[in-house]
This record gives sequence, C-alpha cells and structure tokens, in this order.
Amino acid sequence: MTDRDPALNRKEKGERRIRWAARLLAAAACCVFLTFTAYGQETTGESGLEGGRILLDAVYGYQNMAKSGRFLPIKVNLENREEGSFSGTLCVLTMESDYTIYRYEYPVELEEGQKEERDLSISLGGQIDQMYLKVLDEEGQEIASKRLKLDVEEGTAQLFIGVLSDSMDKLGYLNNVGVSYSTLRTRTIELTPQMIPSDGLGLDQLDVLLISDFDTSRLSVSQVEAIWEWVGRGGVLLFGTGAHGEEVMNAFGDEILESPLPDAEERDINMGVEFAQDSPASATIPLTCTDVYLNGAKEILSSDEVTVLSAAQAGSGLVAAAVYDFGDIEEFCRENITYVDRMFTALLGENRIQSIVRLSDGTTSEQFWAVQNLINTGDVERLPDVGLYTIVAAAYVILVGPGLYFFLKHRGLRRYYYPGVLLLALAGTGFMVVMSTSTRFSGPFFTYASIIDAGPDGESEMTFINMRAPSKRPYRVCLNPEYQVYPITQSAYYEQAKPEFNGDEEPSISMRFDQDATRISAGQTGAFESKYFMMERSGENEGEGFQGDIRFFDGEISGTITSSYPEPLENAALLLYDQMVMIGRIEPGETVDLGGREVIYGAANYGYVMAEQVTGASRTAAGTAEGEANMQAVQRTNLLSFYMGQSLDTYRQEARIVGFVQSGGRKDFLREPAGETYGTTLITAPLEVDFTRDSYVYYSSLPRDPEVISGEYFASTNTMYSVTPLILEYYLGNDTEVVQVQFRSQSEQILDSLRYNYTVPFTGDVYFYNYNTGNYDRMDSVTGTYSREDLDPYLSPGNTLTVRYLYDQAEDYMGNIILPIVTVIGRSE
Repeated sequence: MTDRDPALNRKEKGERRIRWAARLLAAAACCVFLTFTAYGQETTGESGLEGGRILLDAVYGYQNMAKSGRFLPIKVNLENREEGSFSGTLCVLTMESDYTIYRYEYPVELEEGQKEERDLSISLGGQIDQMYLKVLDEEGQEIASKRLKLDVEEGTAQLFIGVLSDSMDKLGYLNNVGVSYSTLRTRTIELTPQMIPSDGLGLDQLDVLLISDFDTSRLSVSQVEAIWEWVGRGGVLLFGTGAHGEEVMNAFGDEILESPLPDAEERDINMGVEFAQDSPASATIPLTCTDVYLNGAKEILSSDEVTVLSAAQAGSGLVAAAVYDFGDIEEFCRENITYVDRMFTALLGENRIQSIVRLSDGTTSEQFWAVQNLINTGDVERLPDVGLYTIVAAAYVILVGPGLYFFLKHRGLRRYYYPGVLLLALAGTGFMVVMSTSTRFSGPFFTYASIIDAGPDGESEMTFINMRAPSKRPYRVCLNPEYQVYPITQSAYYEQAKPEFNGDEEPSISMRFDQDATRISAGQTGAFESKYFMMERSGENEGEGFQGDIRFFDGEISGTITSSYPEPLENAALLLYDQMVMIGRIEPGETVDLGGREVIYGAANYGYVMAEQVTGASRTAAGTAEGEANMQAVQRTNLLSFYMGQSLDTYRQEARIVGFVQSGGRKDFLREPAGETYGTTLITAPLEVDFTRDSYVYYSSLPRDPEVISGEYFASTNTMYSVTPLILEYYLGNDTEVVQVQFRSQSEQILDSLRYNYTVPFTGDVYFYNYNTGNYDRMDSVTGTYSREDLDPYLSPGNTLTVRYLYDQAEDYMGNIILPIVTVIGRSE
C-alpha cells in the first residue's frame, strides 16, 4: 500500500472542514429562524389558533411599557371572520403578586364580520411579565388565544410622565433625568387626545400627567372625568401655562382656580442661585408667564416674590401649575438638567418618591396590610358566650359523672349507667349543636369598610370587602354591577418560589363582568380563607350630605353645620389641617352650632392619634368601655385613620366633616343579598371655611414646608430626629403683610397619645435669627405669640423667619420630637 500525496490529504481535510462549517452555519440559521418565529408569535398579536373564526389581537400599556403592582391598560381587538353571529367570553388570565391565578371574564357578542375594540384595565402583579388572553365559545371551547409578553421595568425605579403637548419636540429634556439623587429616573410618554381613556384606571401606569401648550377643550367630558379620577387615586397633574394658560386650563379651570387667569406677561424669572455661572443675574431668564392661583395651593418653587410652581391636594393626588410653558425653558434645562431634578423632587416630596420606589418592584403588601387592618374582623355578636358554654360544660360533666351514677345507683339500675352515658352524650351533642346555631355560618359572608364622600358635585364610595366561606368547597357570589371591583393581594414571601404560569392553570378566583351582576367564583380556596376586594362607584348626590357656614380665625371656631344625611351619624367631627373640633352625634336635619367648641390641635400625619380622639378609642383603651363598644371604637379608628392617611395627610384649605353610620349590616353592594355582612361606614363631606376677619387673613398652615438649614427634620410629620440642634427657615408668604405669628403646642390629649408612637413634644430653647445683629436671640418660651413689632428684627426681606431649636430633655427622648404648629395672621396687600 503506497502512501497518499500529502498535498491531497491537506485538500481533503480542508474540504471536510468546509462541509462541517456549512452544516453548523445552516443549523445556526435554522435556530435563529425558529427563535424569531416564536418571538413573533408572542408579540405580534397573532391568534394562537390559526384559522379560527375569531381573530384576537391586543396591545398593552403606553409604548408597550408596564409597571408592576398597578393596573395595566390593554386594548383588545376582536373580529368575527366566519358566517353567523358569535356568542362567547373573552378571558384574561393573570398571576397576582401572591402567585394566585385570577381570571377576568367579559361576555362577547359579535355579528358576522363585526369588529370590536375593548379597553380593559387588569391588575398586574409584582414581577409578573406575562398574561394570557383567550376567547371561549358558549360551550367553553377555546376559539382563539394570545400570550402577552410584558416589558416590565427593571433596575432603577422609573417615573412615568405622560405628556400632552403640541410642542413635544421641545420637551425631550424631561426624559431620562435622575430625580432625588437618582432614586427615580424619568421616562416621558408622548400622548395624544385619542390615547386618554374614559376610565381613570387606564391612566394608572402614569405617575405624572404633564399638560403644556395644549388646548384641553379637545378632551371629552369623560376623558376629563377620568383624569380627575386618576388624580384622586394619587396621580400628579402638572400644568404648564405661559402664553397658553387659557387653552391649557380650558377643561380644568373651573375645578381648581381660585380666580380667573390674568393676561400673560413677560417676566425675568430667577431659576435659582445654584444655576448662576458668572453672576447671580446669569440664573435669570426672560419668560412669558401667567400667574396661576390654585385653590388651597402651597408654593413649591419661587422667584423673588413670584410663585413659579404651586400645588394643591386633590384626593390622594396633586394638582400643580407652573407660570411658564415647559417648552420655553428647554434651552435652560438642557444646560442645567439638575433643574428638572430639583423641580420634580420638590413637587413630589420625599414620601411620594419613596412610595413610587417601593412600588417599583410590584410590591403590594403595603396596601394589603392597610386594608386587612380594616376588614380582618367580624361581628362580635357571633362570638360564643364563654360564660354560658362554661356553665353548660360543667353541668354536663356533673350530670354524666356523679349525677347519673348516683341517680341510677339509688334505684338499683346501675347496670344502665354506660348506656345512659351514651344517651346523655348524644343529647348533649345535639344541645350544643342547637345552642351554637347563632355562631355558625352556612355560606359565604362578608366584612366590609366603606367610605362615602357626599360632595356637592356628586357622591363617591370606596368599599373594601373581605369575602370568606366556612368550607373549602367552591362558591360564587354576585355583586352589584354599579361597582367597579378590583382584587387586593399581598406580595409573595421572599422564600416563596415563583410557580410556572403557562395559561392552562385553573384560576383560584374568576371574576365575570355581566351587565346584571359581577360574579365572583372562588375555586381553590380554603375554609375561612380571606379574599380581599376594593369596590368603587360614583354618581349624583341626591340631596345627601352637609351644608355649613363656618368661620375659623386665630384658633376660634364659629358658625353652623346642618346635616341632610338620612341617617344619624355618630362620632362626628370637623377636621381641619392639624386641627379638629368634636361634634358627637348628629341627627338627620339637625343644625349644630360650632360656637364655643374646643379646637384640638393635633398632627395630621399621625392619623391614628387624631382618629382615636374622634372615635373614643383613646378612652376605651383607658378602660372606660368593654366588649362590643371597644371593638366598634377600634374598627372606626382604623377606618378613619386609613382615610386620613389617604386623603388628609397634606394641607388643604377646606374642612372635612366626618361621622359614622350606626348600622353595620349593609347589603347594597351585593346583587343577591345572600350571605351575612358586617362592617363600618364612614361618611365624609367637604365644607368651605372662611379664614378672614375684617381685612385680616388667618393661615393655619404655612405656604410651603420650611427649609432645613441644619439638623434632621421631617416635614411630613413636623418632627426633628436626634437631639442635635435644628435650624429651620419658615417662609411666611409674600401675598400678605404679616401681622402676627404664633407657635402653638399640640393639645394635651394628642401629646399623651403621641407618646405611644414614640413621639414627644419639643421642650428646650428656641432662638430667632436677628438680621440686624447676625446673632440668634433666645425667646422666652417655646410657644408664644409674636406681633409684627416683635418680629421686625427677625423677618428677612423675603418674609422668612429662621428658627433654631435646641432640645434639652435627652432623658425623655424616644425617637421623634414634634415641633410647635406655626400659624400666621396677615393683612391682605
């Protein structure tokens, strides 16, 4: 055998390598093709069942972005592509934050060739990145399906800013900016009028809605109502005015403006000394401005004596307005991008920013535990009488033991003792069954907590329900279709493994939204397992509520309140910011005189402390009430505290009347009154307050939060932390001439309760900065009243008062030190 030519061997080896490379390249190309094909089937909206009679397509969110832990808008398109009409169900399967499966069902009726578009809002659980849509026929057979793969935010928490503007090209500088030391990063979303939904839940993905250089009269009435609904839930509505103030405020001005908008004018606006380069004047730019006076607004940013940005509380959200058009400051902001950071940090505030960050990963436990605290109780009348059961048990033991034995022994019938014990045991069992009838449940039952706001423009209701059943068998309830219904779930435990979710699982809860009822079916639930839901509805106010003529000046209340509510209200009170007035019981049609009543000074952000004074829980805790009265006081306190934390935690100019309905067994939220109900109902209504006397105006709160010069201070609770000195600069406002400033301590009953919250009153020395000498002058008392003459050396040209607090009770220090309440009397300029 002869050796082969080495050159030929090299040639054959090269050809083999080429053939192997070609095969590998073909295999890679096939994999890439299959990957993109699968990806296209997930994201392009094709039906999962080709050739079916129903075409199903869907898009979600804004620009296909999603935030976990919120409601996700989904636009669904359906088309009947075959002959004959179609009746069936559109289903959306999703996994909630606790990894339970929920199915939302919507009836579908399509004529031959008909196309239909549905706008849905579905709860998106934490860390859930997919949903499944299905169309079922009347027999429950799947006709079409689609998997929605969601682009859920990851990494740094994002601040979603929806923008309505005809000059969107000038607002690009707002995108991708770090806010509050880059805790948040902005992400702008361009909106058109057609993208604004007619339901507030459709905006739930947004944190801020910015409207600038846009005529809001182009929005429909239902779209404007949806925006207000979204703001009431916690959204931030931000207006830019400038030369377009009238157009921007067209659809909203009647609701929020204290006075009509003046004509726009050119002004030099100081954007802030920190942006000055060559000189302080380099931070000043000429802008077209429109002064905006919002009802009950606080100043956020200012330029000398001009309020540049102001904001007012609206429900749980904010309404804010700037004097300029945001497009006009584009050049300045591109050169000084930290101005955007400063603006949003000041507008949102620390609490709102931290809340957005906490919710960025879809965590819903904060809401879950707050709601659970309201409705995780029951009817105390259902509790067994321990004393009665003890007596019955003791009597049974005596009867079965020595009683029966001696009875039979004296009659010579001792041989019948064991059969007698058996008969008595059966009789005793029957007696106990009959006696415990009042403590047993035969079917689903509900615990609820309702908040009804009876305002002059309409009545709104928010009800939380805890739905339970006494067995693990599947059950179904029918709810009133007038309510919108949403699930409330907790987040999964840290060590809990996330189960696989492929769309074929049986749901734990199914919610079917028919015209005549909302039907909730519970399948895979245990006995007495709680399922929480939030229910909301709104409508016209049919003469229910309150009318008031209230005057409040320098700590004195006067005027009257008249109830037109059809039921008596208990534990009624009038709430102002940091102050309240106890009323007690109000009968239907009764007029209450407020004159001479005590004004209690408290702390708005310590809701439970304020609420327990209203409901009497602080007194029942001291042992003046027991049993049912104590339970009722605690339940009412929890509900009022929740409401204050949601809606009254920041300054608002109006007052709120609150009271509780005595009846605890409402059934109007049920379509079919099956099952027992027990709960608490809070009634509330806004009332206008006159803070003037002659030419003087009383301010129960300052125009904006004090600026911290040094030390640790929390504006939301008006507390200092640690015993190190604190220096605050109080801004007293420029629209009035300051006549008097008063430092008031919280009322004694409030201070007593605050100690249980590890908060003590400030005691020590207070110093005012003297602008004439450059030194701090010690004041005679922590609290006191200071006239204009007293304040002359201490007021700056910008109407600020700098105060130094030096705490001197280190042995009494518990964590938080609450400072005095600062109020101002001014003369209108």
